[in-house]
Amino acid sequence: MKKTVLAVAAVAMMLAAGVATAAEVKGAITAVNGRVLTINGVNYTVPANVDITGLAAGATVTVTFTTENNVNTVSKVAK
Repeated sequence: MKKTVLAVAAVAMMLAAGVATAAEVKGAITAVNGRVLTINGVNYTVPANVDITGLAAGATVTVTFTTENNVNTVSKVAK
C-alpha cells in the first residue's frame, strides 16, 4: 500500500511540474526582434495571434505569458 501511495504521489508531482501558469510582467520594451520582445533583459516570444503592431523599444507594456521549456510565450500585450 505504501508503495502505491508513493508512486501516485511521484506521478502527481511530475505532472504538476509540467503545468504552465500565467504570469505578468510590466516594463519598457528594450528591443523588438521579429516576434520576440525583450523586457528587463528577458525575451518573450509572441505568437502570430497576438497583435504587436506599433510596439517599439521604449514603449511600456504589460505582458501576460506562460513559461514552458524555458520559453516565455505571450498570450496578451497591454499598452
